[in-house]
Amino acid sequence: MTKHAQRRYAALDGLRGIAALMVFAIHVWIYQLPNTVQLRRDSWEKTLLFEGRVAFVMFFVLSGYLLYRAFARAALRGGEHVNVRSYLVRRAARIVPAYYVAILGTLALLAIAGDVPGRRLVDGGELPLFFVFGQNYSPDTLLKLNAATWTLSVEVAFYLLLPVVGWLALRLGAGSARRQALLLGGLAAAGLAWNSIDYAAGWGPVASHSAPSFLPYFACGMLVALLVESRRARGVPSLGRAASAGLVAGAAALLVVNGFWHATFAHDAIAMEVLADSAAAIAFAAVIASLVLGTGTGVTWMGIRPLAWMGEITYGFYLWHIPLLVCARGLGLLPGGVLSGFMVLPVAIGFGAASWYWIERPFMERAAVLPRADAEGSAVSAARSGRSHSRSPAHSGALPASSSARAAASSQ
Repeated sequence: MTKHAQRRYAALDGLRGIAALMVFAIHVWIYQLPNTVQLRRDSWEKTLLFEGRVAFVMFFVLSGYLLYRAFARAALRGGEHVNVRSYLVRRAARIVPAYYVAILGTLALLAIAGDVPGRRLVDGGELPLFFVFGQNYSPDTLLKLNAATWTLSVEVAFYLLLPVVGWLALRLGAGSARRQALLLGGLAAAGLAWNSIDYAAGWGPVASHSAPSFLPYFACGMLVALLVESRRARGVPSLGRAASAGLVAGAAALLVVNGFWHATFAHDAIAMEVLADSAAAIAFAAVIASLVLGTGTGVTWMGIRPLAWMGEITYGFYLWHIPLLVCARGLGLLPGGVLSGFMVLPVAIGFGAASWYWIERPFMERAAVLPRADAEGSAVSAARSGRSHSRSPAHSGALPASSSARAAASSQ
């Protein structure tokens, strides 16, 4: 991997790290309130902080980009199939062991915390849903125990759907970026249609937290992945500084518009319910495109080592930060005020680092030896194009330096 590519991936890690810190800041505020469910945004500071919630959208967009690249590449080449079994094993190795440890740790921390606001226990009979990432699909477990894990339930559903989308791309869009783009547009449209039906039928929070609601966000990242692979196949040069900066500026404007819209308009309006944070998803897709297709002008600073490292440990940090906040509150270690909540920050970072170095990375390294492409499909592709896999950095036998690079490689 070239130094320029390493800087790009480091900036993606930094973007993930910033998003995780934003989520933490929001939860510091929420988990010191008398009522952690009904939130009052009665000042501009609270409104501004709350609109930082779109950080979760970035996680979905980035997953769409990183994980779809191999499938987009396979469809464009028209013969090389992604080894689905290896892909699923690598995804499981990436998220399941650390998640199971965090669930058990959450149970222990909540028991220590005692009866405090934010402690959302579930009946023992409901616990198995958490171990199969099914907590979003029951009103008795949704946003309970460790509320942050609702996004994991959505991610896992996307992981399972992705090979199906990849298969459709091979069958319907083989060799054609345009047909693939139409397929991904249809995926986004399906998500918006789901939201429309949910609004009309009044299905409620379970439907709005299920995977179909977030398909437009994943699709934005997947479209960037398709664009990257299409331009690479055609030998199109990288975007210049002006175009890269324009993408970043446009993204910033969209994020401001999205935040203003959500802060000032009725939340029960149909447009709000159907489109949700689609503008923010487009904005994050533009930032990612600036980094991977261009120079990343305006956002390359996110690749500085502290932020990139924060991005590497984000998964464990994300899993542990809410139970740690609740436990600290139960022990009287959060006397009040947002700043006091940041007493937990170094502890959460420590847990995240331990999760990364002792659980996540070892399992990922073991899974990395699995074949990334289907042998039969690879033979067909080689016969058709005469090209070696060694031309693509993502097919290198060496592990990439950053966690975003690892995620890109592990999707294959």
